[in-house]
Amino acid sequence: IQGHQFRAHEAAALIKQAGKSPGDGDPQEMASYLARMAMAQSKPSRAQLRINAMRQMTGGKRVVPKDVGKASDYIHKMPSLKELKETPEVNFASNEYSVLESGGQIVVSVVRLPPDGPFTVKYETKSGTATAGQDFEAVSGVLEFADGEEEKSITIKVNDDDDVEDDETFSVVISEPSTGAIGPFGTTVVTIIDDDEPGELGIKDKDADVTVCENEGAVRCHVSRMNGSSGEISCKYASICDTSVDDVDHEPVLGELVFKNGEVSKIITIKVKDTKSIEKSAKFTVKLTDFKGPEKSKGFSSHKTECKVNIVHDAATKAMVDDVTKLMNADLEQYDVGTSSYSQQFHDAIFEIGCDEGETPTKMDYFMHAITVPFKVIYSIVPPTVYAGGWACFFGALILVGGTTIIIGDIATLFGCVWGLDKATTAITFVALGTSLPDTFASMAAAKGDDTADNAIGNVTGSNAVNVFLGLGLPWMLAAMKWANGNPNEQWYEFYGTPMGPGPDGTPMIPYTPAEFDAIGKDNIVWTPGSMETCPDCAEKVANNYGGGTARFVAPGGALGFSVIVFCSCALATFSILMYRRGAVGAELGGDPAKAKVHAAMCIGLWFVYVAMSILKNSGAI
Repeated sequence: IQGHQFRAHEAAALIKQAGKSPGDGDPQEMASYLARMAMAQSKPSRAQLRINAMRQMTGGKRVVPKDVGKASDYIHKMPSLKELKETPEVNFASNEYSVLESGGQIVVSVVRLPPDGPFTVKYETKSGTATAGQDFEAVSGVLEFADGEEEKSITIKVNDDDDVEDDETFSVVISEPSTGAIGPFGTTVVTIIDDDEPGELGIKDKDADVTVCENEGAVRCHVSRMNGSSGEISCKYASICDTSVDDVDHEPVLGELVFKNGEVSKIITIKVKDTKSIEKSAKFTVKLTDFKGPEKSKGFSSHKTECKVNIVHDAATKAMVDDVTKLMNADLEQYDVGTSSYSQQFHDAIFEIGCDEGETPTKMDYFMHAITVPFKVIYSIVPPTVYAGGWACFFGALILVGGTTIIIGDIATLFGCVWGLDKATTAITFVALGTSLPDTFASMAAAKGDDTADNAIGNVTGSNAVNVFLGLGLPWMLAAMKWANGNPNEQWYEFYGTPMGPGPDGTPMIPYTPAEFDAIGKDNIVWTPGSMETCPDCAEKVANNYGGGTARFVAPGGALGFSVIVFCSCALATFSILMYRRGAVGAELGGDPAKAKVHAAMCIGLWFVYVAMSILKNSGAI
């Protein structure tokens, strides 16, 4: 949109604006919907509208979707979307268990969802740092679930000893489910905690970085007692803000944890504020300090004492936003103005016919495509937009447009000649109508698609500004600069008029410099009219005003003054109609169809008045 691809935060903003959340449906449907919503909100540029109008006229492929509507049409109108069917899955209830060495046994739970029909799954224990037969008793077998039964348990015996040792682990694995699949918790790790020492406090690596969604309400930081659980030990804790703000993103915490004899785990709970942000990352740290315990305790030892917390927006929303962003950019590629290769350009010129994906081209689309395909193929030689940052395309298009303009100008002149029309009449009728039709269709599309009339009116005024300031102003300025201090040449004399007089030896000569004019004498010069019909004696006038041998760029006004007066009068009449409509109808565009047609006919009639008056003036009738 507007020259760049969608980024995740932009897609998130659209989802929020549409009033939708994850689980509302299929990302592909949502992406297509949001892409059109974005195009309705972005207000296509004048270039897009003009290109789209030209392609509609010639049966080409659109760069703006059909019936994209207005931005307001999309707010809280997301279509209903599909529900996903749950896949049967089996998991351990947790991916980690712990047991005191003196506990005697550990029970782990296996859960399957949904609990439909009979179900079986195999299980077995595997040694880690804990050795089967020495630290625990190995088990294996098959769990059998009845219809409707959701959970089964596995009991494993743990062996106690009097040795002082580090905590040890072993794992339990499930495999070969009769239906469905093994879920993400297909393996659980059991930690056997030695309880012959007071132990050490710290935060395990797996608990040191926590990400929580702001809509979960709270975050839990786990503090563990490792390598012993005898006696009582304690430590203090506090939250420290990083990018988060106390009482805005979360509630601050400050307190003390006390581990009594045999306790090996504590949880610090911090309340999280739901700010309903689509994009969020607020960070803070929970830090452990001031360890207290028996003299033989090692305190925090080498364990981590900080739990870093990152509060983010809803995880499902983030995943959905990423998917939708990719799909939106893919959906918008079909409306991309640019091209990446010559093969694509020639393929689109020959085979792409104007319609959106899934639609069937009309007979008019086929007809217009057939008669314009030669021009499309010719223009396909313009370099693709990816070459040289688009500059190769820009200058290549300028060259072809210039050549086409010359050809069309000559054709229009010949056409006017056949009909007996002078050049000025041909210019304000056939040529002007042909160049204005794309603007007309572009303004019509803008009027239908925008919430305001800004683009519809600005498209016309912008076109006029370009025609006057660039179409006329730029070449006139360059021509004036060229002849500002120059001497006339044969081409200049041929166009504006040629002087002739006796030279020093008496033979006729054409003076090109002020010195040659002075040598001949002003009274001895005879002027031959130039080829410029509206001012055949311009060269003589320039010589009289600026001196002989001086060249200037001359563009006679002709009937321009009269034409401008008629144009301004018709423009004022048009503004009067618009002002009347604002008061009587309540809007410049639309409203009562009967009144709209009457006012449209009046505006079209003003164009005919302008053309008729200009023709009469050019023909000398007035």
